[in-house]
Amino acid sequence: MTTMDDLFREYLHRIQPSPQAVKRATESHEPLRQDLEADKEYGAFVVSTILSGSYGRDTAILGIKDIDVIIKTEFTWFDLQERRTDKETLQECLLRLTQEAIQRTGRAAKTQKARRSIYVELPEDGAQKLPALTMDIVPVLIKSSADADPMTISDRELSQWLDTYPNTQLADSLVRNDQSKEIGDRHSYKPLVKIFKAWKKANYHRQRTPKGFILECLTASYHNPDAKHWLDAVHDLFQNICDQWPDPENLPAYPEIPEVCDVSDLAPRMIPIAKSREQAQKVFKKIHFHLELIKQAMEEAKTDLTKSAQTLRRIFGDDCDNICFPLPDDLKENKSSQGSRSNVLEPPPFA
Repeated sequence: MTTMDDLFREYLHRIQPSPQAVKRATESHEPLRQDLEADKEYGAFVVSTILSGSYGRDTAILGIKDIDVIIKTEFTWFDLQERRTDKETLQECLLRLTQEAIQRTGRAAKTQKARRSIYVELPEDGAQKLPALTMDIVPVLIKSSADADPMTISDRELSQWLDTYPNTQLADSLVRNDQSKEIGDRHSYKPLVKIFKAWKKANYHRQRTPKGFILECLTASYHNPDAKHWLDAVHDLFQNICDQWPDPENLPAYPEIPEVCDVSDLAPRMIPIAKSREQAQKVFKKIHFHLELIKQAMEEAKTDLTKSAQTLRRIFGDDCDNICFPLPDDLKENKSSQGSRSNVLEPPPFA
């Protein structure tokens, strides 16, 4: 007999990055990272590279569009002072050296200096119907060791050095997932992040607000790690957010949330939920409205699973050419393939 947890399991299968997308991403970032480490000039200062962002934390969904790579370097300020041009700041010098090394690999169609990273456009692959793939290559300076935070990141616009916590941020995601209860055969935290990101795609399409990272931070702060069922987990996430911001009409000027990074000896860094109060209001109004639909679906599920799933489609997508929540009949059609999906949602962390 099909259950609501079965429906969410199918939904998670639908929003998981395809094997083709993961293969293309791996075949793109691994050779570039290897070439940077082997570069005769730049590679002498590279200790290691790691993946970051949603791809590195295994919270990406659907087609993988961007990859963040952290390059841990042993450059000192003296090294950069020796290599900078007359008009360059040390921050600009670090980014230029990184950009030149990327260009020497011959693997980038286009590179461009961003505020703290090098934006890389990769050559298009016309053979696969996948979204364009880009990378943000972020060089950092090691303070003590490659495994210890904080590290130092350049801010080209401010001409400043700032602390960053790439190791801690990756570890935080793993710890939160491990500490969340298992629903079926997987821990709930990372899949819940993916469900929330799919909610954004179903409701906001190509709009930038809310950003996926903001949804991840909201999930980190407001998920219930003890939820026993997926619908409970979704309900508790939305309910906790609504309890924190009960009146979207009367938000503070710039509502903020803690960044996903558990640094025990520091106060959490707060980041704005949106660029404007009005944008944040729209997001919270949507969450409040959908919380009521979730409550409706919970009641309907007691007597009519199909009706409940139809209500959840209003929240998590009803465009089956794009993204849609499954109905019980969908699982009957796919029953023969269920056994092959047992491990698809929690692959090993990307290297």
